[in-house]
Amino acid sequence: MDLTDGALIGNYLKTKDLSFYKTLIRRYQNRVYSAAYRLLGNAEEAEEVVQDTFVKVHQNLDKFRHQASFSSWVFRITHNLCMDIMRTRQRRNAFHLISFDPQGSEDDSRSIKLNELPDDMPNPAQQLDSEEQGQVIAASMTKLPDNQRTVLMLHDIEGFSYQEIADITGASIGTVRSRLHYGRIKLRELLDPYFSLSTVPTASR
Repeated sequence: MDLTDGALIGNYLKTKDLSFYKTLIRRYQNRVYSAAYRLLGNAEEAEEVVQDTFVKVHQNLDKFRHQASFSSWVFRITHNLCMDIMRTRQRRNAFHLISFDPQGSEDDSRSIKLNELPDDMPNPAQQLDSEEQGQVIAASMTKLPDNQRTVLMLHDIEGFSYQEIADITGASIGTVRSRLHYGRIKLRELLDPYFSLSTVPTASR
């Protein structure tokens, strides 16, 4: 019979047997990676978040209080690490915009070369299979405001309650509801062009 999160934590703190902690990691590492990837849209950064999350969990495990669920606590740490990365991105992007010089030298690493930006948009003529649909949804989620994307991922994908999301993000339940509502509307608007195109039959030649 699988031990609960609380039992695993208690056994680890009591015995210092790493097998209990490793079981916790195995139980949550895929979910943490999935959440981080959906928030950041970058596999390497998501992997770093997973590592940093469980380092912080290990460092603070003796401070965990059981008023909140362990999963909520883990995802609060993950959320905070992702927000740190997003804030770093924003500062970096602001620097790029300030330093951008259309006449700059080709080897100026600070400039943004617009013609080298990748085009991640799927070919509208392609039929979207289930894998492609997942990619489209993930790409569309990255276009949502950070706070809406976070709430949408935590509620609709991870299944957390409004109260748990409020605990994770530090927002009120009313704000969580509002972000979820407008995030769903925005995501639907982003997805409509893809899925309407995917249902149009290919014209005969």
